[in-house]
Amino acid sequence: MTEPFDPATPTEPAATQPAAEPVAPPAGEPTARDFAGTISAIAEDLGERVSELVEKATPVVRDAAAKAGELVAKAGEAAGPAAHRAAEVTADLGTKVAAKSRDWASDLRRSHVADEAPPAPTAPAPTAPAEPADAPPADHPDGG
Repeated sequence: MTEPFDPATPTEPAATQPAAEPVAPPAGEPTARDFAGTISAIAEDLGERVSELVEKATPVVRDAAAKAGELVAKAGEAAGPAAHRAAEVTADLGTKVAAKSRDWASDLRRSHVADEAPPAPTAPAPTAPAEPADAPPADHPDGG
């Protein structure tokens, strides 16, 4: 079986490597400290500009929102009467369509009943042979 690895007890002696010497940046390139300072300055400048924009934009945005609210109110006031007129026209049209539909349905029913009725006879059909006129009726005592 394998033995558990314990980093405190190395199995092989560690090779000694010389410590890496700090490498100086090439001439003209900023160091890490310079980058951090530059980033901080940019962030601070950006924060100030955003704050200034918010301060200047707030009244403009507030005014635009107020104007939008007024426009919506006017549209609502104008839409009310138009909606009432549309509702009245729709109600009248609905009544007319309903009346025509009822007439049409009753016409269909009448034509359907007329189609199912038996045709009127054109000539009477003979039901029994005719008896001679001079012969007495069968239930008469004289006749036989």
